[in-house]
Amino acid sequence: MNFFGFPKEIRLQIYSELLVHPEPIVFVADYGPPSPPLFRSRRDGLCSALLQLNKQAYSEASPLLYSNNRFRFPDIWNSTDSAHIAPFLLQIRPQASLIRHICISFPTFDDFQHGSASLHEAHIKNLELTRDTCTSITTLELSLHADRTNCALRDSPIAEQALGLLDARFKAIPSLKEVIVNFQEYSEEDLSDDRVKMRDRGWTVEVTKLPKKVWISIDDRVEFDNEEECNAYDEEWHRREWQREQEKEDEWWEEEYYYRRRDPYWKNDSDYD
Repeated sequence: MNFFGFPKEIRLQIYSELLVHPEPIVFVADYGPPSPPLFRSRRDGLCSALLQLNKQAYSEASPLLYSNNRFRFPDIWNSTDSAHIAPFLLQIRPQASLIRHICISFPTFDDFQHGSASLHEAHIKNLELTRDTCTSITTLELSLHADRTNCALRDSPIAEQALGLLDARFKAIPSLKEVIVNFQEYSEEDLSDDRVKMRDRGWTVEVTKLPKKVWISIDDRVEFDNEEECNAYDEEWHRREWQREQEKEDEWWEEEYYYRRRDPYWKNDSDYD
C-alpha cells in the first residue's frame, strides 16, 4: 500500500515516532575554526533520511522534527566571537522558525573586574540570532556546570547587573515564555542566593545533582576524590617516567661506549680513553 494513501493523522504519528526524541538532540563541534560545523554527538534513533523521501514527506514531517524536539548546543569557548549555533540555524532556515526549545550554556561575561559586567560577544550573537531566526521559540534552557562557575555571579552587585543584562536580552525575544536555568552541581551548597535572584526575575531554576567528582591519574590506574592528590600522583609519575628514560639513555650510551671500544674504527679514538 502506498504510504501516502494512509490518512494524514496516521502519517503524522509515524513521523513523530521516527523524528521526535524524548531527550535533547545534542550537538558537538570541533573548536578549530571560528564558527565550526556542528554534528550530533551520538546516534539517537532519529530517522532524518525520511525528510529526503519527497517534497510531501518533507513538508509534513519537518515541522514535527523542529518544533517537537529540544536542541542542545555545545559550550562557547571565549576565544571566539562567533555565534556557535549559527551553522545549524542558518543551514535549516527557514525551518528555524519552527524551533520552540533550545538549550545553551549559561552566558559568560567579559569584564567584571572594574565594577561592571558585559556579555561575551559570542553570547550576544547567539541570543540575537535566536531572536531573529527562531521566531516561535518558547523555552530557552541555560546550563550552568559546576566546573564552569560563572565568576560574575559570585559578586553580589555584579551579579545583579549581569542578570539584568541577560534579562533584557531575553525580553527582546518576543515569543519567549520560559527561561530555565539548570545548575549542574556536585552538591547544593551555596546555591540559594543565585537561585533566589533568578527566580525573582521569573526564571525557572532546576538543579541536576552530578555523581561525586573523581580525578583520574594520568596513567588511568588510580581514582582520587580531590585534585591535589591526583596532581601529586601525576607529578611523581612524570618524575619516574623521566628517570626511566634517563636510565635507558644511560644504558644505551654505555653499550655504545663498549661497542666502539671493540670496534677497530673507534678503538684508537682518544675520546674513549
